[in-house]
Amino acid sequence: MNQQIQRIKELKKENDICIIAHHYAPAETHEVADTLGDSRDFFSSVVKGCKEKNILVLAPTFFAELTAAYLPDKNVFVPGRGSTCPVAMDNMIQFEPVKQWRDQYPELPLVIYGTSPLNLKLIGDYLAFPGDVPEVINSVEGDRVLYVGEYNCTQEAMRKVNKEVIVYPKQPTCNVYNSASVNDLKELKEQYPDSIVMVHPECCEAITAKADYAIGTGKMREIISTSSNQTFILGVEKNFYLRMCKEFPEKTFVHLSSYISCNVFNVMRLDKVLDACDFSNTSEDARLQVKVDSATAEKVSSLITKMYKSFGML
Repeated sequence: MNQQIQRIKELKKENDICIIAHHYAPAETHEVADTLGDSRDFFSSVVKGCKEKNILVLAPTFFAELTAAYLPDKNVFVPGRGSTCPVAMDNMIQFEPVKQWRDQYPELPLVIYGTSPLNLKLIGDYLAFPGDVPEVINSVEGDRVLYVGEYNCTQEAMRKVNKEVIVYPKQPTCNVYNSASVNDLKELKEQYPDSIVMVHPECCEAITAKADYAIGTGKMREIISTSSNQTFILGVEKNFYLRMCKEFPEKTFVHLSSYISCNVFNVMRLDKVLDACDFSNTSEDARLQVKVDSATAEKVSSLITKMYKSFGML
């Protein structure tokens, strides 16, 4: 066993740490995670809770904020100084401009994208992560809904909803997923004609329109695990692709583009996880504790609870 992995496992026991990781975290860290999955899996584990007093989150800081909000009795950390998602930090979806727009429709419920600032969630009525946007919108009572999220994911979701959605007009685009080229997909499909093409809904419309599935990575994994098909072209973040290669070695996986690699996650290398788990390391660069005030925590945790009830998971 890798010495760093062995030491991290020892430190987890010594320091009462549970590691919750999104599977976009570097593949080298997957073995030390107590929970590993997509956003729905991540927050399923948060909702279930854990016996450990300390939680290390291997995901952008907004994941840790939501975790701290839902589990206020835990100490929630991220490696190093944390990392922020450009979509969540984009000026277009900050609190003031969205609230001004939202105030034009005070009678309508608002669905907020999970990849958004924490304070923006204070004016939301429902919370949705990339693979679950259509499902959450369709679960909302009423025929008209407000929505603010990532541009490409919104375009894909609107093809799958059964009600009128008024979309916030200034949505940011995920540059990582938007980098995938439709020409690359065409070439790979010619090379692997019997493959199933699965892409993330934050890919551009030219890509999602040609895919067999434009869905979240958790749903992709379910399909891969049960499908008799042996070859998959994956328009996904690199570390999820690497996870599938490891978990299903009997199948062939082709990564749509080497550009689909998110530096927001890639900074959480194994050595950073080791530093974060070593409480004798008191450097400010070792870990960042994430805290949320009680009023914000109450509001945000209610959104998480409502989301999982809509999935029939609570």
